[in-house]
Amino acid sequence: MLRLIAISTLLVLVACNPAKKTTTGAPPAKPGATKPGDRPGRAEPIDTIRWTPAPNAKPPIQDTPGSPSNNAPNSGPTYRLALLLPFLTDQTGPDGTIVPEKSALALQFYGGANLALQKLSEEGMNLSVEVFDTQVDDNDFQRLLSNPRLAKAQVVIGPVRPSHVGLMAERIKQTRQILISPESPTMDLTSGNPDFIQINPSLRAHCAAITQHILRRHRSDAVVLVCKQKEADRLPFFQQANAAGNKPFTELILPDAATNFDNVDFKPYLKPGRTAVFVLPTWASQDFVMAFLRKISAVKGSNTVEVYGMPQWKNFENIEPVYFESLNVRITAASFVDRNTEEARAFRQAFYAAYGTIPDDNACNGYDITLLTGRLLRRYGLSFPQRLPSERPMEGLRGKYQFGKIRSSANADVGDNRSEAYDYLENTFVHILKFQNYRFAPE
Repeated sequence: MLRLIAISTLLVLVACNPAKKTTTGAPPAKPGATKPGDRPGRAEPIDTIRWTPAPNAKPPIQDTPGSPSNNAPNSGPTYRLALLLPFLTDQTGPDGTIVPEKSALALQFYGGANLALQKLSEEGMNLSVEVFDTQVDDNDFQRLLSNPRLAKAQVVIGPVRPSHVGLMAERIKQTRQILISPESPTMDLTSGNPDFIQINPSLRAHCAAITQHILRRHRSDAVVLVCKQKEADRLPFFQQANAAGNKPFTELILPDAATNFDNVDFKPYLKPGRTAVFVLPTWASQDFVMAFLRKISAVKGSNTVEVYGMPQWKNFENIEPVYFESLNVRITAASFVDRNTEEARAFRQAFYAAYGTIPDDNACNGYDITLLTGRLLRRYGLSFPQRLPSERPMEGLRGKYQFGKIRSSANADVGDNRSEAYDYLENTFVHILKFQNYRFAPE
């Protein structure tokens, strides 16, 4: 783990109390609501982080960027924002000076969010921010839900753990808070919850993105969906995303015990002069994917083949790059940080200057979500969830954000009189990355 002096001080503080950044101004009521450290230094890889908390220290967010300065043109209402992240302060050791490695996500996310708060302050935005440690245990999180300071937040970013997201999603139905889920790409987690916003695209969105990308280039009768029997419930997402009037995609479903494709004849799918497209919505077995790529590579001859896979393929270590290259392998991704852009370079430099370490994707996530939330609040106030579906795609460090209305499976079939009803909002923008020059990147 890298040394995060400036952020890690927060861990000692939130163990007892949430950190807070205060501003002036009375928070507006939500329309329609009836219910209520060290400076930059060398980053050294070490197993844990040790530090000595300063005596009588105040939460760093109290005086960190985000508070309006005397020179900042802050105007308008003040909105209350809560960050719910797993800092895991209950695992800091008997003397409270060891930061658990699993808290890295929260530390990086908070670091990125804090830089976004600074930018929002410079833009004249008033935010009162509370930071809470969700811990891991569901019982601890249940106790957090009773914290009256959390109840005062109008917008909540987090939590991360899926079970915690589910509990919080149910809570906001009564409190009428806006909940922004930054991590868990869970389908049908909630229903009748228009103030629930899911940032990570669901599996359904990934399948739809693959289907749309293929149909812009090929006919539907060139597509074969390949999976094991236990994964067959994913295939309807592709069929449903197929264009009306198109021939359904061919489905090749293998027994769960299958470890190779020795007994599968792929010749009927390989036709001269036409590209054969195979889609594998699988991620649990690297060996299964490798067996497929090896088999197709051996039998395709001079035919052109394209293979589409899942985001997890990017981390597969035992597949030879030559297969990814020769079979034109593409995968989906919820985000793609182009580190060569001016904004990404500036963010990386600012993060290192503030914390003495390099930001990862979690830091970019914290920055994007906080900045996006603040700017939407300034533009639309607390009615911004209703405006999201009609917004043009918004750019961030991690790529584009485009939100759509989602109906859960239970409410998928509704009459025309409820055509505008939806269960929650989801960022449906999914990147398609192709393997080229020994890495996955946009074409």
